[in-house]
Amino acid sequence: MSLKIDPLTKDDEFFNGASTSAALVGGGQMVYFQNCTIKVYKTGQEQKPVEVIEEACDGQALLTRGISVLLEGGRVVEV
Repeated sequence: MSLKIDPLTKDDEFFNGASTSAALVGGGQMVYFQNCTIKVYKTGQEQKPVEVIEEACDGQALLTRGISVLLEGGRVVEV
C-alpha cells in the first residue's frame, strides 16, 4: 500500500488560508500539499508508517479508504 502522488496542479493562491500540516483519513477525497513531508499509514495502524517521504515536496493525491496520511511542515488543502 502506498500513496500515488501526482504533480501539483494548483497555484499559490489556492493555498491562501490553508492548514499547516494535517493528519487525514482516506475516504475518497483529494489532498493538495506544498512543502510537506509525508507519512502513510494503513488506517487503524497509525503507529507504524508503511511509507515515509522525508524530503519536503509539493503534489496532490487521492486518499482512498484504508489509507491515512500525516502531512507536516507545509500547507495542506483537503477537498
